[in-house]
Amino acid sequence: MKENSERIVALGVYDSPMAAWADAVGFEIFVIGNSGPMSLFGHKGSTTVKPDELLFMTRAVSRVTEFALIVATMPYMSYVASREEAVRTAAWLVSEGGADCVQCHGNLQTAEFIAAITGAGVPVYAHLGLQSVRKTEQSGYGAKGKNAHDAKRIVDEARAMVDAGVFAIMLEHVPVELTQYIRDLVPVPVISLGSGPEADGIYLVSADLIGYSIFRKPVNAGQFADVKPVIEEALQAYASRVRAGQYPTDDLTRHMDAEELDDFKKLIEEV
Repeated sequence: MKENSERIVALGVYDSPMAAWADAVGFEIFVIGNSGPMSLFGHKGSTTVKPDELLFMTRAVSRVTEFALIVATMPYMSYVASREEAVRTAAWLVSEGGADCVQCHGNLQTAEFIAAITGAGVPVYAHLGLQSVRKTEQSGYGAKGKNAHDAKRIVDEARAMVDAGVFAIMLEHVPVELTQYIRDLVPVPVISLGSGPEADGIYLVSADLIGYSIFRKPVNAGQFADVKPVIEEALQAYASRVRAGQYPTDDLTRHMDAEELDDFKKLIEEV
């Protein structure tokens, strides 16, 4: 698709209904990322997301997905201690979760571990720029690569990721000029998350896309619907009708046949 200048559309998905609906629409890539447990389980940051939470969400997506490539995010600190641990964790997400490949937040220091994963036969989707697991080190969630020094470092990291054998690179919250440069520099697809339109593909988290999250929409995310008012209205209507004795209605209620009801009354009268 990169060679043919065809736009890649990637989506962050975390549950079976969204995965099934999105797969029917047609997306090239589904990513199960840390933003899933953050949006749906209330984690305030990605460093507290548990491996099992990512595994459960990967299973939920993989069970119903037929077409999209499924990318499961490697848990925090699960691939930076040793090559063996990196390969073991990646294989676990594929064999137990049903993922096709894994996502790693890469840098120059972790490149060797990412190379071990790709060398073992598990494709890797690299994540550069803003990296939520490195929030403290990166001084928050602001844009990355805004100055020449930081931009050069991200370029070096992109080169290292290609050398490590990754099949794609996602750039989060970097200037569009840097996205365009890296897109033209590397042979693998470059996916933009809040990094402008000059990429081989675009990524957006489904929770941000439809407004289904307890957190404020990120400044670098587009929103195409807001389901919160619809859900709130439905919840309010349900609660109000129950309290007013208006729900459930008779058409939603099961009744015993008259003959069976008579037999039941006779049985309980005998007790």
